Amino acid sequence: MATSKKAAFETIPVGTKVTWHYRSAIGHGTVKGVHEMGTNTDNTMYSVAQHDHHPGEPAIVHHSGKALTVAK
Repeated sequence: MATSKKAAFETIPVGTKVTWHYRSAIGHGTVKGVHEMGTNTDNTMYSVAQHDHHPGEPAIVHHSGKALTVAK
């Protein structure tokens, strides 16, 4: 039986509101989960639901933890 190993670092929790720089604007969204586990919070990729996406843009985007800022 396979066992899962807990990461040695904390990921950004699901439900956390975040922002990120996108071209000349700032994106807003909510973390939906980990897309790809890295070796630390910064290089882990997260799935983020965009709050303000425009037609033709995906509703879910993937960003590294380094690109995300926890919204206040």
